[in-house]
Amino acid sequence: MKTIRKFMISVMAGAAALCATSCLEDTPLVDWDDLGVVIELPYNSHYLAAQEVEPGETLTFDLMVNYTVSEVSMVTEDIPVTLDVDLSMVDEYNKTSTTQYECFPEGTYDFPLTLTIKKGSRLAEQTMTVNVGDEFEPGHAYMLPLVITNVPEGYIASGNFGHLYLRILMK
Repeated sequence: MKTIRKFMISVMAGAAALCATSCLEDTPLVDWDDLGVVIELPYNSHYLAAQEVEPGETLTFDLMVNYTVSEVSMVTEDIPVTLDVDLSMVDEYNKTSTTQYECFPEGTYDFPLTLTIKKGSRLAEQTMTVNVGDEFEPGHAYMLPLVITNVPEGYIASGNFGHLYLRILMK
């Protein structure tokens, strides 16, 4: 009886091994080779925040863009990436937030902004300065939504990581 049981287990294990390897010849559901280079804002969350800010302070936000290619040598040119402000995103954000944000006051920021990822590099960085003047009222919450608005032909702006909220919470 033990011999039959061992034989049956061996046959079943062999059949399972053959069946499992047969799927290795399937075509993939997603063809990653044709995806292209995706440009994104590489942050852990979709916002950068400054809290307890007082009028008269100067804030800096480090803005970054990168791309999602496994090998840097695959990109053979500089990649200019344009960021701009989309004020309509403040209203959309406020629909789902307990904190109600206002747009940064006009004239306290300069956009559009182009960051260029240099050939052979993976990341472009630039510091943005905001002078928090009397236009920013104490006790208010402010937001500036940035989006990737332009990438060169042949590149793709990320749908998931293509925006960033700069937030200032006044003291």
